[in-house]
Amino acid sequence: MIHPLVKLISVDGFFTQEEAKNLSYVADTLQYEKQDLGRQIPNFNMVPDNANQMFSTILNTHIEVDPERSGIFRFPELFIHFEEFDGVDEWVFVVALQESTFNVFEHKSGADTALKGYRFNYQNLFEWDLQTNYVLKPGQGVLFRPWLFHSFDTGLIQVFRLKEQNGN
Repeated sequence: MIHPLVKLISVDGFFTQEEAKNLSYVADTLQYEKQDLGRQIPNFNMVPDNANQMFSTILNTHIEVDPERSGIFRFPELFIHFEEFDGVDEWVFVVALQESTFNVFEHKSGADTALKGYRFNYQNLFEWDLQTNYVLKPGQGVLFRPWLFHSFDTGLIQVFRLKEQNGN
């Protein structure tokens, strides 16, 4: 298991820029519906056949991709949030299909993760301090822990949910 203090890893070249643009072009023409974290294509996801091996190699530990919550295309809503999670062995991987900015925040109270508390006003930016931001070009991605307070701007992204398989 990767220690839970490792909370963020950037990944270059998950897709080439050309692959990301082509995928974005096709995905952009589909019907999206508003969901909790942005507009998504209902009942549709696209997970590569070798996803478990690919993410296991990237993280250097045995990873299982959640097939129901992965490969989702999303136009994110711009607000601070965290992803749902069940334990400290989970990851979220987001790859940009259009340029997008990933931001990590800390609450002014000092809380830097939802592990320590999460009853905050996520709409009031004056209660938050920006800690990190990455501009993701098409094809670039970021692996992060779901309990991080974060946001994406509105560029099209693809989201994967991962879980470390301890002892395997």
